[in-house]
Amino acid sequence: MPSASPAAAYQRQISQEKRDAILDAALECFLDRGFSGTSLSRIARAADVSTATLYRHFPSKDELFAQIIERPFLDASPESLAELPAGQPRTVLPEIAQHYARLILTPHFHPLVRALIAEALRLPEMGHALEQRGHGPFLAAVKAFIEREHALGTLRVADPGLAAEQFLGMISSVVFWPRMLNDERRPSSAKVQRSCDEAAATFLARYAVD
Repeated sequence: MPSASPAAAYQRQISQEKRDAILDAALECFLDRGFSGTSLSRIARAADVSTATLYRHFPSKDELFAQIIERPFLDASPESLAELPAGQPRTVLPEIAQHYARLILTPHFHPLVRALIAEALRLPEMGHALEQRGHGPFLAAVKAFIEREHALGTLRVADPGLAAEQFLGMISSVVFWPRMLNDERRPSSAKVQRSCDEAAATFLARYAVD
């Protein structure tokens, strides 16, 4: 297959730069004014692009907000869980826990979720976007890891989906939810580490095969 021409590669680079500029500007606008108080025209001005360019990348404000929510989860690359060593849950589960903790401590994630909650009753599809395009793929990756280890005989788990939710819930209850109510309650790195280690130990005590 012939490689793309330099001109085509340049156009793709410019397009990606404009897309990133729109996402960055939208994030600041949503954090400043909330979802309902932010218009696409305001975002376009903040990103220094035309509204036509913005619509070419994002057909609606809902889609733009959903992709902002999705952004930190994409950076976390849940697909990489499939590449972790097989047959070693005692080593791998603490790594998964720390991976998830870093994800939910991503800068701006808490205020974005607050903005989403503020709109949840009026725009329930935004909550659906968070589940399907943010937390959902990571949860599915953890479930797949548990299923793999169950098949290998290192874990005995009757309901991998529930077990995955339990595991991540032990982490988010310490790392995520207290800070949702008070920004000053950001956990120390030592507390995050301890929470991840204890979540893994509790999970293994329940599901590991000796």
